[in-house]
Amino acid sequence: MSKNLVNIKGSKFGLIFSFNTMEASFAELCAALEEKLTGSGDFFSNAEYRIQNDQLFSTEELSYIEGIMDKYHMIKSVLPVQNEKREEREEMTFQAHGGDSVMIMRGVRSGQKLNIRGNAIIMGDINPGGEIVASGSIVVMGHCRGLLHAGAEGDRDAYIVAYVLTSQQLRIADHVASLNEDLSDSPLKAAMIQDSGIVITDYLPSQFAAARAAI
Repeated sequence: MSKNLVNIKGSKFGLIFSFNTMEASFAELCAALEEKLTGSGDFFSNAEYRIQNDQLFSTEELSYIEGIMDKYHMIKSVLPVQNEKREEREEMTFQAHGGDSVMIMRGVRSGQKLNIRGNAIIMGDINPGGEIVASGSIVVMGHCRGLLHAGAEGDRDAYIVAYVLTSQQLRIADHVASLNEDLSDSPLKAAMIQDSGIVITDYLPSQFAAARAAI
């Protein structure tokens, strides 16, 4: 890969892995990690490791990374990374008033989780490790690289719309979709439940309305 997305440094406590989350999607980071570990043969087998700034990732993303490490027989250390400043995870809840939508006039940084009772309209980017959980639909007027869960209370008619979508995973009601393709250069995207699964398409208002009416 052209970019150095995964860095490994040794310490007396084991290996420390850092990820360049500002330059790549989660899928690209995982591919770069696989490439680096595969190219090292058995060199890292039985080595202890830690992930630097692990708050940049959601719980699901960390689990996925740890699964890759486990495949190469690496052992997760229980000790914290030395001299690392950790952010406290911040969780906030918003309730729609005078309507059915909540507008958040800023982005969502890593370590933040917003719980929305109603539809969520985010006027900014959602960084890796940021999370939006809404009982209704979610519209992101920016770059989404965090976790989105629309229809969290079971609303299968909820949908997700985002300007730039590079999240590793989307959820609508009880359905989960993994994004296996790079959508960063694609037009505005919409995700909805169709045929018992989440379908991601280009957002076209007329087609979107017809699709919703057919459900």
